[in-house]
Amino acid sequence: MFRRVLHNARPTLLLLAACAVCAPLQVQASANHRVSQVRQVDPAHAPVVPLKNLHSGEQLELRLFDTDGALRTEALTELRQFLRCARTGVDHPIHWRLTTLLVALAGHFPGKTFTVVSGYRDPSINRSGHRSNHTRGRAIDLRIEGIPNRVLRDTIQLSFGGVGVGYYPNSSFVHIDIRPHAAQWIDFSGPGQRACSSKTVTHDLADGTAERLSYEQART
Repeated sequence: MFRRVLHNARPTLLLLAACAVCAPLQVQASANHRVSQVRQVDPAHAPVVPLKNLHSGEQLELRLFDTDGALRTEALTELRQFLRCARTGVDHPIHWRLTTLLVALAGHFPGKTFTVVSGYRDPSINRSGHRSNHTRGRAIDLRIEGIPNRVLRDTIQLSFGGVGVGYYPNSSFVHIDIRPHAAQWIDFSGPGQRACSSKTVTHDLADGTAERLSYEQART
């Protein structure tokens, strides 16, 4: 997703070798929104990512690269602190691919604020313990101002490889995580409810079942 850039005779980031992308394609998502592939980003002209933390109310304008395209290491520290565990205050390094994915999405949805619902989670309070990518700094739950979650979901799936995308139609966010192979799922649960996952994800996404079913209907 990013081109490798040399600075002082060294790669700016192996971070820049972000996720693989699909062939150019557009998909009709709704009457007012089209899903299209995220374009390559030049680090020297990379956008600022406007972030808002739902729980703390904090805001961060994440500037990952300087005007020469070199990585700003202090930005990684800022993001680590910004995405700290909401309940314990513990922070953790954030995976580089997740960081560059946020920058690429900011370029695709310019001027839109990213509201973070959940970032890093301390394993001591995470329901699935150490098994969650949230406990390893590899996952984020977010929504983007003015962008339907289904559009965000489809944009990520169309544009990136090696990414897990969790769709929560009865909640307020899309889950994104970094993993060796792409994955997708639907969870019909809302805030505070037990997980209720679809067994026919592709079908439920294709025919709109994902948006039609309430939590109670899905459990039935």
